[in-house]
Amino acid sequence: MSRLFWLFLSFVFSFVPGLQVYAAQQDSEKSPPSLGENEGVYKYVCPMHPQIVRDHAGTCPICGMDLVKQRFSQMESAPGIQVGSNASQANGSNVGLQQQFSIRTAPAEKHTLWKYIPTFGKVVADETKVIHIHPRASGWISDLSVRNNGDAIKKGELLYRLYSPEIVAAQQDYLQVIQNQRRLGQKASSLADSAKVRLQLLGLDNSTIRRLAKKGVPIHKIPIYAAQTGVVNDLLVQTGMYVQPQTELMSLTDLSTVWVEAEVLPLQQDWLKEGLTVDIKTPAYPGKHWESQIDYVYPSADPVTQAFKVRIPLNNLKQKFKPNMLVETIIYGGPKRNVLAIPLEAVIDDGESKRVVVKTEGGSFKVKKVVTGMQTQGIVEIISGLQPADEVVISGQFLIDSESQIQSNLRRLTGQKPANNAHANH
Repeated sequence: MSRLFWLFLSFVFSFVPGLQVYAAQQDSEKSPPSLGENEGVYKYVCPMHPQIVRDHAGTCPICGMDLVKQRFSQMESAPGIQVGSNASQANGSNVGLQQQFSIRTAPAEKHTLWKYIPTFGKVVADETKVIHIHPRASGWISDLSVRNNGDAIKKGELLYRLYSPEIVAAQQDYLQVIQNQRRLGQKASSLADSAKVRLQLLGLDNSTIRRLAKKGVPIHKIPIYAAQTGVVNDLLVQTGMYVQPQTELMSLTDLSTVWVEAEVLPLQQDWLKEGLTVDIKTPAYPGKHWESQIDYVYPSADPVTQAFKVRIPLNNLKQKFKPNMLVETIIYGGPKRNVLAIPLEAVIDDGESKRVVVKTEGGSFKVKKVVTGMQTQGIVEIISGLQPADEVVISGQFLIDSESQIQSNLRRLTGQKPANNAHANH
């Protein structure tokens, strides 16, 4: 089995001739030489799954193959990955191998990052322009002029008529007070005003009250008119239904202005505030855009995405935007100057930590943990972990990072002491 293992390694390195790892290897067919305490240690490794390392012989719990005896050197420094067979290749074939592996680097530099958030938003109704319609007294609906949700109604148009014994009795009281006022003069004016206010509170408008006083007889079916222009929503009644004051008949939504609710992820929330300029576009109207500003930042975050919502008012006189439409929003902020930044593609994010691969002066590569900040337009701010002019790998870094992770796992399993330098854990 050990011969097959080394034949497998020879086959692999025949395709990648220049990749070397600073870990000593020893042919397990030879008897182990006498080693000092810090020179090496023997472990049993699976040929197909090198992360399986044991102190004793056995089989791999993943594939069932026999474990192969292998010696690991006691390295005191972090594993380095070098492209090339020796140090002399750093300026020669090493460059060619880097090109073969598509390894490209970019320096960590000071930048001015413009605060720029491309995100999406949803059109919702302006809640300040929604009215809910209830009857002011119990009665029966007749002459309902709206039949479906979405019907457009203009201010002053008839919504329905209501027959209510309570309203009829209030009209009779009002007519009686008017007759007494004509007989008693100004002494009964206060009673007339009170009776008129009662009718207004029951839902009669001023034109209906004037018509009532002129006719002198009660109006049995009281007309109810729209208080504003809008679209009918939540229609719950039909002609002939008996309703009570707690019954919501419908709602009217004025869509002359709407809100766009956009979501902002945590990375951009530190500079989010009211008054920032927003550009809005939608595929429904190609080539057109609308400009507005954030007028409110909601105080709570989404429990799943941790995103904050912002509210953006939008003029909608031409009724181009409908509730629940999705739109593209771009939020603009001021600049963040003189920050250390690298290309976003250089960052390896596994969900628990963020790493970059840094090229050293000797031509090898090391993995470093970093703390990132603001990111915009393909550039990310580095809060800690890098210094200016550090060369980070922006292409091919996943191959190097994977090799470094395997070596770190093997070193921990073999009980090697961590190095005293800052990069020992990478």
